[in-house]
Order: sequence, then structure tokens, then C-alpha cells
Amino acid sequence: MKRIVAIAALLMMALSAYAQSGKEIYNRYSGKKGVSSVYISPTMFGLMKELPDIHIESGDVNFGPIIKTFDGMYILSVEDSAIAADLEKEIGDMVSQGRFELLMEAVEESEKMRIYIVSKGDTVTDFLMLAHEPESASVISISGNMPMAELQKILSEAAE
Repeated sequence: MKRIVAIAALLMMALSAYAQSGKEIYNRYSGKKGVSSVYISPTMFGLMKELPDIHIESGDVNFGPIIKTFDGMYILSVEDSAIAADLEKEIGDMVSQGRFELLMEAVEESEKMRIYIVSKGDTVTDFLMLAHEPESASVISISGNMPMAELQKILSEAAE
């Protein structure tokens, strides 16, 4: 019986560690000197879901349908090189532990931009973008239930 309780406790700790997301990163870095932060709550996205048809375009891409699937958004802008390096390392550790899957990477000289996702079947539950330069970093993290088909549609519209 003790063995079963110990295994259950280990599983619960592993699951709570796995649940680390953009929210935890946001909470850890928000409010630090050299860090600007923005949080958009699930309530705000809930208000957007009630609107009839949102048509938000950027170029030729309509983001309206996908925005209605968001539950929360966390944005960090870091202007301190040490904090930026810590942030990049922390996200890299999460990726190496299998918490996020690399979706895309773009590198130009010392600038890097990576997009990561967490998916369950055909649904993306977490989207994280990290843009890192030697002296700064920016993170956009979105949680929700984004259908993979909607993301594919946006990517194909953007590529046209």
C-alpha cells in the first residue's frame, strides 16, 4: 500500500511539473526590473467569444476565428541581457524535458525566433513564441484550445 501511495505521489509531482506553461514563466519574470509585461485574461477572451464574427486581419491573414479559441495570453519584453539569457535557458530546459515541441525556428545572425506548441490530438493547447537577441528577449504565450486545422489555415494564408 505504501508503494502505491508513493507511486501516486510521484505521478502527481510529475504532472504538476509538466503543467508549467507560459503563465508560470510570466509570473516568474513579470515585475522584474528591465521586464515589461502584458496579460490578457480568459475573461477578456470570453467576451470576444460572445461577439458575432470577429474579422481581424494582418495583411491577408484573418486571425478572427483562432482568437475566439484563446483562454489567456502572456507577453514579456525583456531588456536585461542576464534575464533574457535566463529566460531562453528556462524555455530550452522545458523543451528538452518534452514540455514543448519546436514548431519553427528562424535565425538571422545573433537573432533567434522559435515557436513551440503543446498539442493534444488535433488541438493546440499552448503556443509559445520566443524571440531572443544577445541583449533582449520577447515571449508571447497563448493558452487555449486551438484547432490544428485553424492554425494550418492561418499558416497557408500567410504563405500566399
